[in-house]
Amino acid sequence: MYVCICNAVTEDDVHGCVAAGACSTRQVKEACGWKPGCGSCTRRLGMVISEALPRLLRASQSSAA
Repeated sequence: MYVCICNAVTEDDVHGCVAAGACSTRQVKEACGWKPGCGSCTRRLGMVISEALPRLLRASQSSAA
């Protein structure tokens, strides 16, 4: 699903950025080459990041065990 239509950024794109180390909206926007648009996606972006971070941490803990 698209997180930002203006920049054609999907949830998968955001998850990839988080997996690569981005942990804030600013870092994800920089990693995706996000250009200023309408701004309505910022709240959704934050939600996707906050959902992705705990999953990534659990996955990394499971693979380390």
